[in-house]
Amino acid sequence: MTLLLKLKQGVERQRDGADLLLLDRGFRCLRCSHESESLQDLLEWLGAGGGVLGELMQESSLDQFIQILQLEQRGWISLSVFANQMPVLILEPSCAQLKRQHPPADLFRMMWSKHLQITPTRHGLQLEVPLRGSRLLLQDRRLTSLIWDLAAPLPSQDWTACLPNDLLQHSDDLLELLFTAGVVGVVDDDGQLSCDRDADSQRWSREDLAFHHRSRQGWHQELIGATFPGETVEPAPPLQADMPLADRIDLPRPDVDEPDPGFFNVLERRDSIRQPGQEPITIEQLGRLLWASLRIRRSTQAYAQTPKAYETGSRPVACGGALQEIDAFLTIRRCKGVEPGLYRYDSLAHQLLRLDRLNTVCEQLLQLACRSSGSSEKPDMLVHLAARYGRVSWKYEGIPYALILKHAGVIMQQLYLVATALDLAPCGLGAGDSELFARATKMNPYSVPAVAEFMLSGR
Repeated sequence: MTLLLKLKQGVERQRDGADLLLLDRGFRCLRCSHESESLQDLLEWLGAGGGVLGELMQESSLDQFIQILQLEQRGWISLSVFANQMPVLILEPSCAQLKRQHPPADLFRMMWSKHLQITPTRHGLQLEVPLRGSRLLLQDRRLTSLIWDLAAPLPSQDWTACLPNDLLQHSDDLLELLFTAGVVGVVDDDGQLSCDRDADSQRWSREDLAFHHRSRQGWHQELIGATFPGETVEPAPPLQADMPLADRIDLPRPDVDEPDPGFFNVLERRDSIRQPGQEPITIEQLGRLLWASLRIRRSTQAYAQTPKAYETGSRPVACGGALQEIDAFLTIRRCKGVEPGLYRYDSLAHQLLRLDRLNTVCEQLLQLACRSSGSSEKPDMLVHLAARYGRVSWKYEGIPYALILKHAGVIMQQLYLVATALDLAPCGLGAGDSELFARATKMNPYSVPAVAEFMLSGR
């Protein structure tokens, strides 16, 4: 193996007392407490450009070998193929877990994933597939012919014929990087690609999966959220668009002081409240909130006794096709009458199903919500809205993910209004971490991806 290992791009090393911190662009931090001299030497070696693992092992200990494997598996090390002292192909991990994928030992056929995204950059072509947790940077223009070569199933015995002569000795390493990044897969006898199997099982379209991947945190390290990219280009657009000169009619305004529970009074008082109060939310309040927002009131059969038949549900909120594909998961830190932990809401039985205790990943989700909202204290609970994508893609084509986001928006507004009526502290979040949610709930990120988050606390 001739892969070159080094710290991935953007990693910084900082000191915190006696501890060494590794920081990446995705705001991940690895704390090395009281690191040994061998670990210091290893990090210096990786930060200074690294090298081939075999060369390091000739002069290092078993401890360093284990340490470098751990750093690689946790996504801190890039893997590169070099030829003639020039980079050819670089794999940059972008998640907390990296597992090398090797092609089969026997003969096989392979081709590009249909979800492959190719993006021109200053340093070459970036190749990436959503939710795979890494990306490739192609820096040798002679390999751009692979875009055509792998557009159709390519027999593995023809792989070396696609490479320049000076790269033949790196053929296995190049193939390993393509498989590890998930941009290439094995084609089975039915034409199914191994790297696309999970996405295809839920009928994800290329556009929806890319949209879902890029609009959420996790599995990538691109900037997301309030980065104000336009502030250096032009002033902010006005709150209201220019209105044409025309006759105006004053519309009546509702009385917001009507007796409770006045609907327009609730509308007027709706607000995002980020700080939790002294008293926690109670099980009675939580029950009323879920009852009035997410419970399924009744179910019926659509297109009965036809091939198009499917079960529909009615909630207090609107839903296209009455599919009700969105489920609620709750990370509860404090709630009077409910133990802290991770729960799933059964909207038919109006029950909470306990999935796990309040573990480390749950704490990370709460901390991320705290940071995203600008709050100085974690909320009482975090409501995760997750969509069963396959249920929507079963009926609709071209619009499933757009429809899911509309449904999530409707539910979030309902949560806001009901929480306001109950005198709770609600706050919707602009983004969440899909990878952390999948780890916490053990849900398949293709089948039940998280699409929205909502903080809730007592006042």
